[in-house]
Amino acid sequence: MSPEGTRSGTRPEAGPGRIVYKFGGTSVADAARIRDVAKLVTSAPTHPVVVVSALGGVTDRLVAIAESIRRGNDLWREILPELKARHVTALADLTDGDPEARRVLDAEMDAQFRRVDDAAGRSWSGRDAEFTDEIASIGEDLSARLAARALRACGALAEFVDARQVVRTDDRFGRARPCNDDIAALAAKLLTPLLDRCVVPVLQGFVGATADGRTTTLGRGGSDFTAAILGAALAAQEVHIWTDVDGILTGDPRAVDNPRVLSEIGFEEAVELAHFGAKVIHPEAAKHAVALGVPLRIRNTFRPQEPGTRILASRRGTAEIAAIAYKRGTVLIKVRSIPSALPYGFLARVFEVLARHGLPVDLVATSHSSTAITIDGNEDLRLVEQELSTFAEVGIRRGLATVTVVGHGLMEEPGTDVRIFWEVSRTPVHLISQASDVSVSFLVDDDRAPDLVRRLHTGLIELRDEEGRSSVQ
Repeated sequence: MSPEGTRSGTRPEAGPGRIVYKFGGTSVADAARIRDVAKLVTSAPTHPVVVVSALGGVTDRLVAIAESIRRGNDLWREILPELKARHVTALADLTDGDPEARRVLDAEMDAQFRRVDDAAGRSWSGRDAEFTDEIASIGEDLSARLAARALRACGALAEFVDARQVVRTDDRFGRARPCNDDIAALAAKLLTPLLDRCVVPVLQGFVGATADGRTTTLGRGGSDFTAAILGAALAAQEVHIWTDVDGILTGDPRAVDNPRVLSEIGFEEAVELAHFGAKVIHPEAAKHAVALGVPLRIRNTFRPQEPGTRILASRRGTAEIAAIAYKRGTVLIKVRSIPSALPYGFLARVFEVLARHGLPVDLVATSHSSTAITIDGNEDLRLVEQELSTFAEVGIRRGLATVTVVGHGLMEEPGTDVRIFWEVSRTPVHLISQASDVSVSFLVDDDRAPDLVRRLHTGLIELRDEEGRSSVQ
């Protein structure tokens, strides 16, 4: 079966009260928080499927271990004992008073950490991404077992289910794509019987496997993606992404003093916010869930009484600006056709080079003979610049940030762009991009971005809300 399946955006009717809960690294940072998660799950109105990330910060350390092994240095031998100690501490706390449970979990934990030594002793020539997936997946393998133990200690019927048995993917290691039809069949076979018996399945986020059993990962932030994949496969009524904020905010709290929580938002708006700086939801999770008809809700693990933000397939009604996001560390690449080059086909050549080097593009502005694009500042551009220079004049500028106004109906409501551009008019802008009616983005100097975000939030959201309250009064 090809990745993404063949279901064309359809899914079976929603299962009886089925729901998926996903908990991020801050929610399962240590034994105390894992225990709080267990209490939250056992108080749910139905028996959810639980998806957990690795303990906060663990995946980064595991990736560092993989990098150290590949480079042939011994740094990983210093990192590994730290990770073991952290998990042993959590295990001891969660199994206090139950020596048999501790013995079983001790053995499982030892087996997981032995995978590092086993992987280090095998040949992975030409398979760096596959090797990293093998190591990076260990964090979720450990946290899911700890979470299942905490749930059982709270009196729940809970069972660890290895996500590799359910989340079937292609072999694009590091950023694998789900095979939806296969996952639906495997979920029906392995998860539905547990749910029918009121058992809470606990699975790793981020982790999957190819048809021949090789471990894959879904990319950073992939636990959200896992939850959305399982929600679609099980026809869940809703997927709850539990994190450390009350929901999606109208502005980045790094720049805005009093952002408010959005009660609901359309999925296109959520994807734009996620892509341009609001890291509350993984963009692929939002796309996948909505494409297959699964509503998402962002909620706060530490304030479960808050309803959070519901992400819907679309929002209707009066056009509205929902939020302001910004992303730092953006690079602008300006490419101009050299006089001797023919202008037709120029843009295709530019993007063919970018595609060959695997560079994802954020914003684009183009004319007859030149184009400007933005990409993430962490990318290595040396080879790309050399190749583009064979047929174009190339200029690269760093130290920039993307500020994005997100809403719905932005192209439909007369005067909306006027209000946005009025607030931006005092800030030098290097590029403007508006390709749909849900967002308009501005590329500005990094040090000017926070002030621009504040002015946009004040002028477009805060004053509007004040006017709305005044009209009601």
